[in-house]
Parts: sequence; C-alpha cells; structure tokens
Amino acid sequence: MKRPRLLDLVKPEVLRLTAYRAEEPRPDLIKLDANESPFPLSEELRQALRGVLDQVDVHRYPDAKGDRLRSVLAAQLQVAPGALILGNGSDELIQLLLLATSGPGTPVLAPVPTFSMYELIARAQGLHFEGVPLGFRFEPDLPALIETIERTRPKVVFLATPNNPTGGVFSEAEIFKILAVAPGLVVVDEAYGPYAGRTMLPHLVDQERLVILRSLSKIGLAGLRVGYLVAHPTLAAELEKVRLPFNLNSFSQAAAVVLLNHHEWIDANVREVVRERAQVISRLDALPGVETFPSAANFILFRTTRPGDDLFETLLQQGVLVRNVGSVPGLQDCLRVTVGTKAENDRFLEALTKALRQGTGAEREVRTAT
Repeated sequence: MKRPRLLDLVKPEVLRLTAYRAEEPRPDLIKLDANESPFPLSEELRQALRGVLDQVDVHRYPDAKGDRLRSVLAAQLQVAPGALILGNGSDELIQLLLLATSGPGTPVLAPVPTFSMYELIARAQGLHFEGVPLGFRFEPDLPALIETIERTRPKVVFLATPNNPTGGVFSEAEIFKILAVAPGLVVVDEAYGPYAGRTMLPHLVDQERLVILRSLSKIGLAGLRVGYLVAHPTLAAELEKVRLPFNLNSFSQAAAVVLLNHHEWIDANVREVVRERAQVISRLDALPGVETFPSAANFILFRTTRPGDDLFETLLQQGVLVRNVGSVPGLQDCLRVTVGTKAENDRFLEALTKALRQGTGAEREVRTAT
C-alpha cells in the first residue's frame, strides 16, 4: 500500500492558508508596527512584579481557571466571575468560540478588512468565512451587513470595534441592529476599547447572545499574552468544556494581577496615547499626498500617493518600522502606524516627511526624463 506524501496528511483548508506573520524585533528600530503600548514599566512596578514572581511555584501547574485573576477582572468590570474565561491572548478565545459553536461549512461573518485571525481560524477549522466589505472610508456598511446576515445565517458574527487595521468603530445603535437580526452569537472585539472610551459590557445583562473579547496586550502588557472573554454565564460554562486545561501560565496570571491593581498606570498611559493620536493625525493631515482615516484605537491607518511598498522600505531604511497592509484587499498603498511616545511619533513624522519628499523628487526626475 502506497503511503501518502507528507503534505497529503495536512487538511486542504490549512494548505490554502498563509501563516500570520510578525516582524522580528530589532533593537535599532523605532517599533510602531504591532499596536503595543510604548510605555515600559516603572522601576516601582518592576520591583512589585519581581516580588510576586519570586513566589510562583514553577514545579506546580497554574491555577486551572485563573480564579484570582478572574476575580480581579470581574471586580473591575462589574461582572460575575462565572462570565469570564481567560485565554492565551484573544486569538485562543476566537479559536475556542468557533470550536464550541461551529462545524464544517458553518457560516462565520465579519466586516472586512479586519483582524485577520477571524478568517484564518475559521478557515483552518473548515468553516465558511463570509467577509462583508466596509464602506468607502472604512465605515460600517450596515445595510450590506444586515442583508448578508439574513441571507447566510451565520453562527458567529465578529465586530472589531475599534477595528484593526482601519481604526473605525461601530456605534451602539449599529451593534443593536445587528444583534436584532443575527441568529447566532455577536462577538464584539474590544481589544482596543480603552482607547475609544466605550464598551458594550453594560448590555451583557439583557443581550444573552452578545460576547465581548478583550485583551491586556494593547494597554501595556503584550508580553503576558492575557486575553479574556465575557459572556452570559450559561454560554461561558459550555465554552469551558473545550478550553484547554492550564492554558494561561502561572507567571502571566500573577503578573496580570499585580499590574491590574495598578490601573492608574494603565489609565494614564492610555490617556497619553489618545492625546498623541490627535496630534499625529493632525500632522499627517497637513502632509501633501497623505490621506488618514478616523481612528479610535492606538494606531492610525493612512494612504499615500507614493506606492506603499516603496514608502514602507524607505521608512525602514530610516529606522522606523510601521505595518505595511497594502496586500490586504481594499488597502492598496496603505500603512498602519502605532501611536508611540512623543519622541517616537516625532521621529516617524520626520522620516515620513523626508520619504515623501524623496518620492516627489524621484517622480519629478522620471517625468523630466520622459
């Protein structure tokens, strides 16, 4: 009997995917590509963290459900601990949700462009992903969303608000209209919610099919890889059945408890990013050949008249790393820049201004030669 080739053992759905790509960090770069907080821990917080981590028993398994961390989060969010599930980032929770609710061929829907992991995880599990294009300036196209929901009857609808990579938001009214027509779960991903100053958490009480995703990664704790899901306790109990045991390590749990109890540090950093965001957008808007899109997140999407691939490489040569999203359908010649410290933002804008001038000069030379 002939043995199958190695790749014949891999599901066709997986073979058709492209792996998520993250840039390798380089110490010489100003890193504005991954929507991280730019603020490191203070020495006071580092000392508090060391004291707690010294007490972690690494020879024991972690707290299976993260009860202490869940209690801290529940108190801050004013929800029942039983409504919370912890994950290794929100990516794992997206996978868990789809694993628990959807079988092969099940429709899953999201506005696009959006966070790539919704589609990647859905397709890897053999689900049918339905992407509904956003509007001309990446605003929600509610009529198109509602029509597609009524036609495809998705088991899960993902709404990232603020949306990555566009930065736009769904209003409460728009989310309620989607909840009214969706036959399945409506997952509101609030990973960037702190920068928007809005949340759907108060509506969990009377919307049992509403699920909220959140993460500590965007507010200064990306290295911990802590995400959490908030849902009706009845649904949360079922999701617990497919959550992998001990999925969140002891160090991340202990560190998150310490840092969440210093929420004033997190809140101050969020406010600073929001202030800087307004300044960066204003200065980008003043640059010829640059179009920005409204953002309620800690990043800004912009398009330039210069080819985006060239501009990305020119910025990189100047030591500034942003995210090149031009390969995403609808985002040709678009770049996404994380809002950093004032010094980092100034350096980015200086490099961008120089790059745009170089592009103009190169274009002028081509026109003269022809």
